[in-house]
Amino acid sequence: MTAYSPSFTITIAGTDYTDEVLNNATITAGRTDIFTNTITGYANIELGITGALPTFDIKDPVNIKVTDSSASDVDLFTGQIETINKTIAGAGPDAIAYIIQIQAMGSLAKLVRTVAGSDNYPEELDGERMQRILEEALYTQWQDLPNTLTWAEVSATQEWSNYGVQDIDVIDDGRYDILARTAEVVNAFDLAIQTSNDGLGYLYETTDGKIGYAGAERRTSTFGSNQIELDSDLLNTTGLSTRLSTADIINSVYLTYDDPEASVTAVNNQSIEDYGLIETQVSTQLADSGQATEQAVRLAALRGTPLESFDSLNINLANPNLGNTERDLLLGVSMDTSIKLTNLPTGFIFNDTFEGFVEGWTYFLSQNSLELEMLVSNSVYSAFEVQWEDYNPTTQWQNLSASLTWNDLAIG
Repeated sequence: MTAYSPSFTITIAGTDYTDEVLNNATITAGRTDIFTNTITGYANIELGITGALPTFDIKDPVNIKVTDSSASDVDLFTGQIETINKTIAGAGPDAIAYIIQIQAMGSLAKLVRTVAGSDNYPEELDGERMQRILEEALYTQWQDLPNTLTWAEVSATQEWSNYGVQDIDVIDDGRYDILARTAEVVNAFDLAIQTSNDGLGYLYETTDGKIGYAGAERRTSTFGSNQIELDSDLLNTTGLSTRLSTADIINSVYLTYDDPEASVTAVNNQSIEDYGLIETQVSTQLADSGQATEQAVRLAALRGTPLESFDSLNINLANPNLGNTERDLLLGVSMDTSIKLTNLPTGFIFNDTFEGFVEGWTYFLSQNSLELEMLVSNSVYSAFEVQWEDYNPTTQWQNLSASLTWNDLAIG
């Protein structure tokens, strides 16, 4: 048995409002499944205030922390206030009681509210393109600085080249060549999403407020090193369900690329024989015909046969049967995290075990309790061929399945 009682700290505009939080606070991040785009993470907080109202404002910083198994603080969310709703809950002889509902948005909201693409972009890898977009959108420009700023407020050793760099996390180099682009100002978030789709990667937010980009190969190259193994008995199993759907099937792909536009097609004949013809059209900014063919063939191969996945996995992190190591890993869950479920009921899912990647998650915070709901996809959907030199050098064979071959590891 491992006793754990989470302790939260909720800070708004630099002031601790933990004691004023009513009911539950929630934090949501990631995406709903592997076939959709990353959304801006958000936190919902409800405060009960008696007496003087705090002077919250839009864009005030919000941070939510929780203690881990060793009582050290861990960030669960960092963002800024997006909306504020105030309600008069009642009035007494000495003071008025208020309820303040706050929704804070994560770092991707910065992209939603800015533009990019004002310069010509060269042909480059998807990761290089993403770096260019994020720097253009997030780096401080001269016009962004307040007119009242004085040199005395800036470090004497500060260089303009790295002044105001606003929290960019790891940007993978990428795998695919993206077409050169003529200057045209567009929404930065839309441009970044288009690039991540063309690169078969994903945007993500970190819990300390940074934005990163995982290229197509990240999950394959780190597989095993970011895995959390959980006994299914630890889950909130009431209502635990799997999903197998024709909506996931694609067996004929028409993919466009290049400028002037060209196209490639790919079909999965076995899937067509099994399920009938299910077509899709994909528009990309890929520059290379071989890479376009690779994407089309991969899509038809992976989506030709539907794979069973769980709708969601729910676990109470205060469960005393959960080990400290697993609990602390779950407090740092991300879109790079893989989950291996063991001890599932016989026949409930193929092979009675499941390995999947976390696509999105929600934390539910309440007094002495912290629940986590994870949306996961079958790990096969994330598989890519990789070279030995691309694989995580710290991975140890003892941490992988005893029956795993290099071929299985490389192509899923």
